Amino acid sequence: GPPLSLHEPLEGSEIDLPEVPVPPRNPELVARLERIKAKLANEEYRRMTRNITGQVRGPLHCLLSGFVPQKLRSVKAVVITIFNFIVTVVAAFACTYLGSQYVFAETAARVLSAVIVASVVGLAELYVMVRTLEGDLGKL
Repeated sequence: GPPLSLHEPLEGSEIDLPEVPVPPRNPELVARLERIKAKLANEEYRRMTRNITGQVRGPLHCLLSGFVPQKLRSVKAVVITIFNFIVTVVAAFACTYLGSQYVFAETAARVLSAVIVASVVGLAELYVMVRTLEGDLGKL
């Protein structure tokens, strides 16, 4: 006869699954879980509020406390950036000047090559600074 398919004998049948009995919860464990949840919530609250003080300050202090440190941080960042630029260019000059003694015998050629390399490094450094500043301004 025709081939027997699996779905034909199963048509109209039902799956009878027994109910899984849910055991009653132990009241001691429930109480312990509640204590642990409360302890974790308190620790999280303490962690979130550890830098907050209850002191009330005047409006002038609130105004200056946000303004002055931000300006100082900005000035500090500019000074560090300029210092980094100068050190990088001077180091490129020094390394090229000292390393070119194996290539050039004359001092003029050594100085010229060191100036060229220091200029390239300085321009690359300026490019990176402009791109970084452009990205920072884009965030504002």
